[in-house]
Amino acid sequence: MIMSQEPQTALLLAAASGERRAQLALYELCYPVLISAARRYYHNTDEQMTVINNAFIKVILNLESYEKGRFFSWVKRIISNEIIDEYRRNKRYNELYRFDAPVEERSTPDYQIDQIFSQEQLQRMLLSLSEPARLVFNLFAIEGFSHKEIAQMLGVTEETSKWHTKMARKKLRELIVQSHEQTSQRSVG
Repeated sequence: MIMSQEPQTALLLAAASGERRAQLALYELCYPVLISAARRYYHNTDEQMTVINNAFIKVILNLESYEKGRFFSWVKRIISNEIIDEYRRNKRYNELYRFDAPVEERSTPDYQIDQIFSQEQLQRMLLSLSEPARLVFNLFAIEGFSHKEIAQMLGVTEETSKWHTKMARKKLRELIVQSHEQTSQRSVG
């Protein structure tokens, strides 16, 4: 995704001081970053908008603590933290995240994913993962957090983080192979 240029200081100051038009303009600038992250974690539009709005409120409330630099990276960090907070608030949190079991790795063919699948298809595959696997996989593979950081953020062990990542990869491989085989059969038949 191509980020627009950094917002002007005057816009940030006006939004921080409570000017509604400036806040709306800032929201419109931030929205592509916010929705991109939300779509990786949530199926439901209402859930996406809840996490986006909560994150944006935190952006507005914390504008005074923002230090000049990479504004959109700062916004990404806020929405990532909001997504984690939302999962923590989920009453099923303890049940979902507590699982330490060995994972068998199976080799599957490597495909050039971006040439075979559209972004929409890949998004559907990600959304088919269980909530904890999707969260950990996104944090690790897409957001770039280490297993140690994920473990600290979620209050789990590094092994649990690794397990969820392995399970997500295993499930994604299965979906990719299955989809590729279906596509191959359609083109032959």
